[in-house]
Amino acid sequence: MAKRDVQDPLQMWREWVDGAERQWNSALNEFMGTEQFGQASGKMMEAFLGMQASMNEATQRYLSALNLPTRNDVLSIAERLTGIEDRLSDIDRRLTSVAPSAPGPSRPPRPKPKRTKKAPGKTVTKKVASKKRAAKAKAKK
Repeated sequence: MAKRDVQDPLQMWREWVDGAERQWNSALNEFMGTEQFGQASGKMMEAFLGMQASMNEATQRYLSALNLPTRNDVLSIAERLTGIEDRLSDIDRRLTSVAPSAPGPSRPPRPKPKRTKKAPGKTVTKKVASKKRAAKAKAKK
C-alpha cells in the first residue's frame, strides 16, 4: 500500500493558534502603547481605588455596628500576641540558661477506679428466661 499524505488536524490547529496569537499580541501591544490607553487605564485605577476605599470604610462601620472586630483589630491583636510570645520565649531561654531543667517531684501513678458492674453471665440469662416462661404460664391460666 502506498503511504497517504494526510495532514495532522491538531498540527493545523496549533499553527492557526500560533498565528492568531502573534497577530493579537502585535495588535494589543500597539494599542497599549498609545497615550489614550494609558489615560484610560489610569482613570480606571483611580475609580477602582476610590471604590475600594469606600467599601473598606463601609465594611468597618458595618462590623462596628455588629460589634465584630475589623481586620485592623485582628492585626493589632496578632502583633500584641507575637510580642508576648517573643517575651515568653526570652524568659524561658533565660531561665534554662540560669538553672538547667531538673526533674520535678515524681508522683505515683493514679490508681484505676474499681469496676462496679459485672458483665452478665449465663446464670443471669437463665434466670431471665425462667422468669419469662413463668410469666407466660400464668398468662395462659
